[in-house]
Amino acid sequence: MQFHLNGFRTGDPGLLDAAIPPLDAPAGDALPADADVLIVGCGPAGLTLAAQLAAFPDIRTVIVEQKPGPLQLGQADGVACRTMEMFEAFGFAERVLKEAYWVNETTFWKPGDGAGERNSIVRSGRVQDVEDGLSHMPHVILNQARVHDFYLEIMTRSASRMVPHYARRLVGLERAPEGTSDTASDHPVTVRFERQDNGHAGEVESIRARYVVGCDGARSAVRQSMGRTLQGDSANHAWGVMDVLVVTDFPDIRFKALIQSADEGSVVLIPREGGYLVRIYVELDKLAVNERVAARNISIEQLIAAAQRIFHPYSLDVKEVAWWSVYEIGQR
Repeated sequence: MQFHLNGFRTGDPGLLDAAIPPLDAPAGDALPADADVLIVGCGPAGLTLAAQLAAFPDIRTVIVEQKPGPLQLGQADGVACRTMEMFEAFGFAERVLKEAYWVNETTFWKPGDGAGERNSIVRSGRVQDVEDGLSHMPHVILNQARVHDFYLEIMTRSASRMVPHYARRLVGLERAPEGTSDTASDHPVTVRFERQDNGHAGEVESIRARYVVGCDGARSAVRQSMGRTLQGDSANHAWGVMDVLVVTDFPDIRFKALIQSADEGSVVLIPREGGYLVRIYVELDKLAVNERVAARNISIEQLIAAAQRIFHPYSLDVKEVAWWSVYEIGQR
C-alpha cells in the first residue's frame, strides 16, 4: 500500500488507471485513422518521446516501427551519466544501475617507446571516468534492448496503455497545402505505411496526424520524404565490434580501455554487464566516398586477428563470440 497523490490506495502505484476509452489498439492491429502525434521509429529517441507523451492520455500518440518487434540485441549500449539522470526522472534508473556495468575508471595504452618495445603496448594513464561534480550518477554499460524494455513498460503501464505498431515501412508522407478543408488542416500530414507482418504483408495503411516526428535513424525515411539532406563534410570510418568471452593476460580487461598500437590500429575495450563478456571495438580502414563496409566482406576471424595484433604482447584467446558486427561511423 502506497500513500499516493489521491491518498491511500492498494496495488502498484506505477500502474495507472487506463484512460476511457482506450486510446490505442493492441500491437499488430490496424493503425487508427488519425493521431495528434505520430512517431516513426522505436529507437532510443522515439521511445523516449513516446514514454513522455504516454503520460498525457489526452494527446493521442501513435508510434510505428519497421522492425517486426522489440529490439532483441542492442548496439548503442553506453549510457552517459546525464542520460542516467534522465532515466531517474522516468523512474527506472535504479533498475539500470542494478543490471549495468559501472564505468568508474578508464585506462589508456600506447605503443612502447623503449628499446624493443616498438611492437608492444604500455599503460600510459588512468583517469576517473566521471569527474567530481559532474553528476551524482555513473557512466554505465547496459544492453540497449533492456533500456527499450524499460521504456516500453512505462508506455504500457501508463493511462494511455501505449504500444508500438511493428512491421510497418513508411512509403509516403504528404502535407496538405495551406487553405484546405478544416479536416485536413486539423491533421495536415498523411503518412502511408506498408505492412510487413505475416497475414498482412503488402497491405498499405494511411494515418493522418497533426505532427509527425522522424526518429527513424541516420537514413531517415521521414527526412527523405521531406526532401531534407544532411549538410556538411563527412568522414566515414569502418569499425568492427564483438562481444566475446576471452582468456587473456591483459591486466585491464575489466576496465574501459583505449588502446593505440604503433602500426595495427586502435581498440576500445568495454567490459559488459554480468562480469564475463567484454566488448571490443576494432578500428578498420577509412572508407571511400559512398563506400559501405559490408562490401568488404569482413569476417569475425579477421576481427579477432586484428584485435590480437593490437593487444600484442598480451594474449587474447577468444573462446566464444556472443555477437559481432561491422559498421561505418559517419561524422559531419
